[in-house]
Amino acid sequence: MNLKIVSTSRFACGDLVTVKSLGEGKHFCIIAIKREDNHEPIAVLKALFNETYIIEQPLKELKSLLIKGKL
Repeated sequence: MNLKIVSTSRFACGDLVTVKSLGEGKHFCIIAIKREDNHEPIAVLKALFNETYIIEQPLKELKSLLIKGKL
């Protein structure tokens, strides 16, 4: 049996998400999470499908795609 240590954050690298302010139509994959001194964690996101850009957003702005069973 393999065990996984769960961090306090509910997001991790590889998670599929949307950004609340961009709407449900744009899907992203978390490729990194940056944690700077005394600042909230920032996710580095790679757009999926036909999009080719990378953006940064606070974790509080993200919404998981897997919770609703969309994928």
